[in-house]
Amino acid sequence: MPFYHSCLTGQRLILLLVCLTGSLFARLNVAAAAEPFSGLKVPEGFRATLYADDDLAHDIYSMTIDSLGRVVVSGPGYVRILIDADGDGVAESFKQYADGPATGAQGMYFLGRDLLCTGDAGLIRYRDENADDRADGKPDVFLQTRTGGEHNTHSIQRGPDGYWYLLLGNTAGINEKYITSKTSPVKKPYAGTLMRLSPNLTKGEVLADGFRNAYDFAFNPNGDVFTYDSDGERDISLPWYRPTRVFHVLPGSNAGWRSRSWKRPDSFLDMPPAIAAFHRGSPTGVSSYQQRQFPKEYQGALFVADWTFGRVHAIPLRNYNGSYASDPIDFITGVGQFGFAPTDLAVGPDGCLYVSVGGRGTRGSVFKIEYTGPVEAQKPDLSAIAVAENPNHETETSPALEACLSSPQPLSSWSRENWFPLVKIIEPAAFSQAALNPGRSDAQRVRCIEIITELLGGVPDSVIEPLLQDKSERVRARLAWSLAYPGPSEQKSKWLNELLQDDSPLVARFALETLLQLGDQIDQSECLTGLQKTLDASARYVRQSAAQAAATLNAEDFKSLSDSVEASEGAALITLAYANVIKQGGVVPLAVRTGVTVFEGDYQTDLRLDALRLIQLGLGDLGPPTKMAAVFDGYANGVDLAEYERQLDPIRIRLMDAFPSSHEVLDYELARTLSMLAPYNPSLLDRILEKITDDSDPVTDIHYLIVAARIPSDRSTAQSKKIAKSLVSIDEKLLRLKLPQDTNWDDRFKELYAQLVKIDADLPRQIVEQPGFGLPGHVLFLSQLPGQFLGTAIAAFERKIDADPDFLWSSDVVFLFGESKKPEHREMIRDLYDDFALQPAVLAVLSSAPEEQDRDKFFEGLGSSQIEVLEACVSALEKLAPPKSPEETVRLFATLRRMGSDKREQKLQSRIVTLLQKWTGQQIGNPADVADLTRQRALIQAWADWLSKQYPEVYTRILKLGGEETEKLNAMLETVDWDAGSSERGAALFRKRACVQCHGNRSALGPALAGVAKRFSRKDLFTAIVAPNRDVSPRYQTTVIGTIEGKVFTGLVVYRSVDGLTLRNSNNQTTRIEADEIDFESKKSSSLMPEGLLKDLTPADLADLNAYLQSL
Repeated sequence: MPFYHSCLTGQRLILLLVCLTGSLFARLNVAAAAEPFSGLKVPEGFRATLYADDDLAHDIYSMTIDSLGRVVVSGPGYVRILIDADGDGVAESFKQYADGPATGAQGMYFLGRDLLCTGDAGLIRYRDENADDRADGKPDVFLQTRTGGEHNTHSIQRGPDGYWYLLLGNTAGINEKYITSKTSPVKKPYAGTLMRLSPNLTKGEVLADGFRNAYDFAFNPNGDVFTYDSDGERDISLPWYRPTRVFHVLPGSNAGWRSRSWKRPDSFLDMPPAIAAFHRGSPTGVSSYQQRQFPKEYQGALFVADWTFGRVHAIPLRNYNGSYASDPIDFITGVGQFGFAPTDLAVGPDGCLYVSVGGRGTRGSVFKIEYTGPVEAQKPDLSAIAVAENPNHETETSPALEACLSSPQPLSSWSRENWFPLVKIIEPAAFSQAALNPGRSDAQRVRCIEIITELLGGVPDSVIEPLLQDKSERVRARLAWSLAYPGPSEQKSKWLNELLQDDSPLVARFALETLLQLGDQIDQSECLTGLQKTLDASARYVRQSAAQAAATLNAEDFKSLSDSVEASEGAALITLAYANVIKQGGVVPLAVRTGVTVFEGDYQTDLRLDALRLIQLGLGDLGPPTKMAAVFDGYANGVDLAEYERQLDPIRIRLMDAFPSSHEVLDYELARTLSMLAPYNPSLLDRILEKITDDSDPVTDIHYLIVAARIPSDRSTAQSKKIAKSLVSIDEKLLRLKLPQDTNWDDRFKELYAQLVKIDADLPRQIVEQPGFGLPGHVLFLSQLPGQFLGTAIAAFERKIDADPDFLWSSDVVFLFGESKKPEHREMIRDLYDDFALQPAVLAVLSSAPEEQDRDKFFEGLGSSQIEVLEACVSALEKLAPPKSPEETVRLFATLRRMGSDKREQKLQSRIVTLLQKWTGQQIGNPADVADLTRQRALIQAWADWLSKQYPEVYTRILKLGGEETEKLNAMLETVDWDAGSSERGAALFRKRACVQCHGNRSALGPALAGVAKRFSRKDLFTAIVAPNRDVSPRYQTTVIGTIEGKVFTGLVVYRSVDGLTLRNSNNQTTRIEADEIDFESKKSSSLMPEGLLKDLTPADLADLNAYLQSL
């Protein structure tokens, strides 16, 4: 069904033009009802207001503005149109557009009234043919991909060419089977990808790959694509850690994510431009501001959102090196501990920036950011509006054309709905005339070229010739871009050759991208002169694009291009050799030889650095290698070099002789290159180790130690001692510099250490004899230590502990002293019990040989949220004497009640039942019954009946039974007509009482309720609602955080890293707490679920709620 009529009546056109121009140039005057939101900090002159809260949309994943200019949001199981009926700047209701996707949509784009989004089966389309703001039925599936996960299918957008662009994460599963276009810039996609799909969604190609998990992207006014990729957060303070980065996505580029332990650095010649970097974070929304409500410095800027740290950055762009550069601005941040978790960004018709928040079950909201300063733009003159009543009179100066070319955010759904119908009534020649008119702005002339290219069959020859000489580089660049698409002329090769020789890097790069896209569809031999010039361009990313384009040449043309390059042209040699690598793949000896020649030549440092990267590419590129630990992913070959050994020997010698150079940056990559060659050379090892000093950076030290581990030569005593000292000093340096470490740090360091020990068996002894040995991080070195030296190691730790009253005990150190048989060491461990962070380790050690004096500790441990601790405490109690008081028996039973239903917890439940039988002498039930949910419920009830009868006071006190509310509930349950319940009314009640916030979706904080009525009796189920703190599963116990400012927060942790955590409380409020703000952290055996959820309900309400729970 077409979305637009082929013509418009004059009356409708006038209305459209008035609405359009009014929204373009008038700053929104938000009513006083939209008060500034105090939880967000924005730059001076801006105001943040709350547009919609959690009651309208919980846990928002993505957001867009629909074709009618309305904010639309999606979360698990819904797509909703937010309605601001009174125009006061605050949405007061919503329309449920769709009851899906079940996974939530992570990207949305409205095509008229229809919605394309990502979710469920992949790229899907909801239709709304009757325009009632309600999807007509189940969606169509256009492309099957993995969805729902945080690293799967994400954003969908329409480009300036009318094609669809789809961004996918590194687990979405995109491979060469998804490519149906022979000119796809990427042939074998790896990791996260940006796909380009034909306008009718029948053909697809991969534009770029190598992303870890970029969520969103945007086109800037020049038509370039930008995305914000995630960091390798668990690898912080390791050499391959890369921060979150905003990439300019060049066609054919790879963003460098190869594995969890290898992301290429920005300095590599084959990396796309990183416009900005922001260290740690979780990138989400990206938007390009092409409106007029914000000041000029923000017009054309990118806005990117970070979920983890609750911030939005503005990135104004300026041309640089064939790409862009920026000085980012902190645009939005949370105030205090306000949990600002932005998930998406969108620019509305009013010029405001809309920001959605949510994710991982957190509170959903939409904020509106408005500029409140003076308005600089002028309204257009609409005096000639009447001309628009006659579509045949549309000229180059008509109001319709003005409105069409001035429509802001032209790629958005709402803007396209405005300008697209105008194209239908404007003479095509008017666009050509406007494109040629130097009196118009560059932006309008660029839009002319884009519209002609997408909708009018391509730029006419008569327009191309004069535009080739136009003074505006933006116009010439867009002309170069337009030649990639079908057009009337056969002179594209000639024109491209001229554009390739343009002095503007922007123009030359777009011409190269067109050459890449066209491939053999044109006579490439006519472009060789221009292509040769770009090989040696001063702009780095022109050369990179030139390599991509040159790789598409046939063998004859490639040889002709190669013959034209002079031996003295270092940059051209590297670019051409890089093209050869792209073309051939695998090991390319010619590229290795070229790289060595340029590296040894008299060239600038950056070019010599490119030469080293060329050598690495020529060797088959870096990892991940097979049959090698992950720590070597960025230091060893991904292919076997055995057949090239003889050719590589002289290369090894030349590169070894060059180390060290006079430049640290060159030495860093030269060492990596040498590690690929694994040279057996003790002299090189000495020179590598000389890079590690008392003052050197610890992350750099690790880099050189990994290189040392790739040099297999026998170690001298001096070398062994130097490596030992270097390894031991890293922890001290990390502590001194306060560098964080995350979960992958120990694993990778252990792998490095294991390889070093494999080469040098004496290394563990050398380490424990180092004067600095004995810090908590040194425990990992004991994994390779012969048993006879364990006492030496423990003694070294004891000396450190005695010398430092502030020694930072860790669980590993506790376990180390647990290996000791000395009573004083066991007492030392016992004294650590009150340290909350160390309790699990202390209990584990004490439980290995339990003593009666620790009995109370084991019973306290039964309240832990960690299954490992529960197992340890039950193991200890199994070995100790039976209890002498009923309190202990009932406390053990309370642990049985609150256990979950996974296999590990069921095994522990079985052991607890056996222990209860042993302690009481009662053979109640069969321990194996816990594996069946129905029999498990009967078993627990049988024990409850016996214990409550045997020890009524103790049972009631420990299980927190009784009380007025429970008595009222029991009395009411006797009066309920359960058969009269309605599951629909129960579902409404479930939502009204906010139960859905914690139990309503896959990212909810509370346990899933599917089958809950089968696991629990009706009485137990409603008692659990009235008394939520009675039986709290270890997984759902609340965390208490105290800050150094004296504030206390309670809730469940939804995200944690070394930098801090995000907490969600019972009021559905999200709080971000930085690591350096935390004073203490503890667990409570209480539930996040509030009490009083059944207050004021009638027996009929209980029947309805029961019917709903039965239906789950």
